Amino acid sequence: MARLGLIIALMALSLDWVSKWWVMNVLELKSVQQIPILPFFTLQWAENRGISFSMFTAEGDLGRWILVAITVLIVIGLGFWLKTVQTRLLSVALGLVIGGAIGNIHDRALYGYVVDFFQFHTANWSFAIFNVADSAISIGAALLIWDAFLGSDKNQAPEKSS
Repeated sequence: MARLGLIIALMALSLDWVSKWWVMNVLELKSVQQIPILPFFTLQWAENRGISFSMFTAEGDLGRWILVAITVLIVIGLGFWLKTVQTRLLSVALGLVIGGAIGNIHDRALYGYVVDFFQFHTANWSFAIFNVADSAISIGAALLIWDAFLGSDKNQAPEKSS
């Protein structure tokens, strides 16, 4: 199962890198700043110096490298967990989180911020600006929660002891 998780992590990481390359180099979103796509969806340039969805902003080099170090430690821990999983759901979930985290680590180490660009909104409401890596992390976390409460081992009757 670890191999499946690694493949998912590489896919999430690749999609993240390609999408960021595209908005940075093809669309040149940093200079344009905003490209309306649909009435409720815009590509919006944002430099996230915090964690996912711009929470816990860390200013300066010290904060940046602390976030990098913490995230690397989390990825290492998730990698060890991935080696032990026995279900596809957990492999996919961990792969998504690992791939997304590595994508954001790459940005933070290279640029000093994470490149975000997806913006959903309405007239009076705007969701946090995010990227493919944030989406992978969120979906992976949701699958981990799903597994914790409704995973395959939760549906099995407990073994009777003699």
